[in-house]
Amino acid sequence: MYFTHGEESMDYKDIPQFPMSRYRTDVDLRYLEDSLNRYREEFDLDMDPDFQRGHVWTPEQQTSYMEYMLRGGEGGREILFNHPNWMGSFHGKMVIIDGKQRITAALGFLRDEVPVFGKLCSEIEGRMPNSVGFSFRIFSLKTREDILRYYLDLNAGGTPHAAEEIERVRALLKDARLMGAKTQGE
Repeated sequence: MYFTHGEESMDYKDIPQFPMSRYRTDVDLRYLEDSLNRYREEFDLDMDPDFQRGHVWTPEQQTSYMEYMLRGGEGGREILFNHPNWMGSFHGKMVIIDGKQRITAALGFLRDEVPVFGKLCSEIEGRMPNSVGFSFRIFSLKTREDILRYYLDLNAGGTPHAAEEIERVRALLKDARLMGAKTQGE
């Protein structure tokens, strides 16, 4: 039930709630490919369902996201999946709902296809921190209609940043750096 303006009264308990994920697990980036392969084998994971957009991130966007992750960025790490019978019979197909671009960037990095800070993964020494990874959330939406509705609710409401907006903030950052250098030098 959805409400429109002008209805007599409304109570918070009457607001339709989104489905909740049935399961959550953290996946260290070093084990990402193994985890996805296990989901493919055991739960017939589809990483490219027909409702997902194609691979739209540019190589620069992939590099930028991976640099963000490796620096400890916390936002944008939840990956959403659905399996209609999760924690039940497990019959059915698992699909990715949200996170395809991020997973693609991470796999590209791990496979030496996406450089970070001018280096490929195999060229970086030491051990990758345990804190670098994703949080997988698995829903148990039963029907295709439920999955598509959730996908639309998740993705249809926002407005992507225009290139001009990003450039404006980059200019502000440049100005802040100049001001910071002047402040430190005084």
